[in-house]
Amino acid sequence: MSKNLASKAVSGLKWGTVSTIANAVMQIGYTSAMARLLAPEAFGLVAIAGVVIRFGSYFANMGLTKAIVQKEDLEPQHIRAAFTASAGLGLLFTILTVLLAPLAADFFENPDVTPIVQVMSLAFLISGLSITSVSMLEREMRFKLVSIIEMVAYVLSYLVAGIVLAALGFGVWSLIIATLLQMALSAIGAYVAVRHSVLPQFRLEPYKPLFSYGSRMSFISFLEFLSQEFGTILIGRVLGSHKLGIYNRAYMLVNLPMYMLTRTFSKVVFPSFSKIQNDTEKLGRIYLSSITLLAAIVLPACMGIAVAAPELVRIVLGEQWGESVPVLQVLSLAISLSFITMFAGIVCDAKAILNQKIILNIVFILVIGVLFYLLRAYGLVGFAFAVLIGETVRMALYQRVMHLVLELSYRQQLSIYLPGMLNGILVAVGLYFVSSLLRTADMPAGIIFAAQAVTGAVLLAVLTLLFPHPLLRAELQMILDRFGLNGGGDSPVGRMVQKYRTFILKEA
Repeated sequence: MSKNLASKAVSGLKWGTVSTIANAVMQIGYTSAMARLLAPEAFGLVAIAGVVIRFGSYFANMGLTKAIVQKEDLEPQHIRAAFTASAGLGLLFTILTVLLAPLAADFFENPDVTPIVQVMSLAFLISGLSITSVSMLEREMRFKLVSIIEMVAYVLSYLVAGIVLAALGFGVWSLIIATLLQMALSAIGAYVAVRHSVLPQFRLEPYKPLFSYGSRMSFISFLEFLSQEFGTILIGRVLGSHKLGIYNRAYMLVNLPMYMLTRTFSKVVFPSFSKIQNDTEKLGRIYLSSITLLAAIVLPACMGIAVAAPELVRIVLGEQWGESVPVLQVLSLAISLSFITMFAGIVCDAKAILNQKIILNIVFILVIGVLFYLLRAYGLVGFAFAVLIGETVRMALYQRVMHLVLELSYRQQLSIYLPGMLNGILVAVGLYFVSSLLRTADMPAGIIFAAQAVTGAVLLAVLTLLFPHPLLRAELQMILDRFGLNGGGDSPVGRMVQKYRTFILKEA
């Protein structure tokens, strides 16, 4: 990776991390407040409407977001073509969704779905107007600006508008208005930063390279949508909005922190991978390095969530959400695999190796469908186990693809999970011991959860930084180098960093 690209990637990681921490804190507060102001049915209705909107978004977007980032030579004519196409498709799908919304209500046998889907269809138009500017910011790796826009939009839309409207009795509409407002504010901020041409492009030639890549990406994204939302569709159809609300909140509790943890990496990694897409050896090294670091954090975090699930649900959601505890415990393991294998998908996207990814996702959907049918008698927990087994299968399939694409042995690919797996087991055992003692003493949930959070954080930090697995040592050294932490100077921080660098090198 060139020095300029590496510095941009490091800067992106720094600002992305700041944004991630801020957004994580804000989203936990928002989720906790809304769970106490609204009933499970409200979240279930929004989850149903969200499935419908995401269903259409993969056709309305047509993969233009990633096509703009991935294309090596992006010219003004391509930018105009992307904006013309995305804005036109956004308007078209908004109109179609308004007209066809009653069909969604019929499918889910819930008439309340119709007006919600119709209003949320504005997301197509807003997204269509913003795709080009947002993608250009990511392509140029201007992640500092992206982070600022996201944080400001989140505060104004969710923390201010959403909570106030919910407190005033707007019910499910407070969730919808907050979502649309956040999209609109982000769109305005991105366009002000980029100010690309909005003139229509009438020549067909500039559209061809964008849609050649983008249409296949759109189809892949649609397949991934089906695999991710299959449970939502079936639960909403078979068990109703109340059960779906329970499942949705359990999914959110583990998906949200993992998404916040990994989204910074994924935003930086895709444009970085795209720029070295033709250097297979270098791409393979960076891929292994990325997965090693990510698994070392994600696996222990998710195993910790599984142990702390009872207190996490009571503190964040409230007493009335107890049904979601066993679902959360199973999903925490499934989602850890989902986020780690995400990087294999990014490699396929960056190298435009999309046919293999299409086949993989079709196989995954078939596996998930069969598992849902076989485990349907076990209710929400059965659906969660179906997701866990399915994600394990998907991980194995992606390892096959990476073996062919990056020439990585299966041993190499399996070994990078080892540091995270070992640390995860130790963190889970430590949390289980602390939790059992405090639960036996009948301590309040807040105190137990605080003890779990501190114990988990300390254990993970000690295991990762002071007793790292040999595979992690080189990665820690690389992080110090990339972030410019060379331990120079006579400051206390400089001396501390130098001692740590010496410790890492000595133990290697």
